[in-house]
Amino acid sequence: MESLALAAAIVVLSILVLGGLSAIVAWRNPDRAWSRSLGVLVSIPTIAAGAWLALIDVGIGARMIGVVVAGLGLAAILRAARKG
Repeated sequence: MESLALAAAIVVLSILVLGGLSAIVAWRNPDRAWSRSLGVLVSIPTIAAGAWLALIDVGIGARMIGVVVAGLGLAAILRAARKG
């Protein structure tokens, strides 16, 4: 049981780290094309991981974390597209 709890903690932590990276990318000023493409490359797995966490059958807290993380990834992509 301890290994299952450790695996779940690692998965949730990685999703939160992706959300944080996506938030940094969203609020950074993407001046160059490589910066925008890097932001999109970081945001795509963020959206996928957040959507996965939001759609699986878990508690409401984990679903809300998934929605927030997916929203941060989407905000980063939209901001990069608007600046481009």
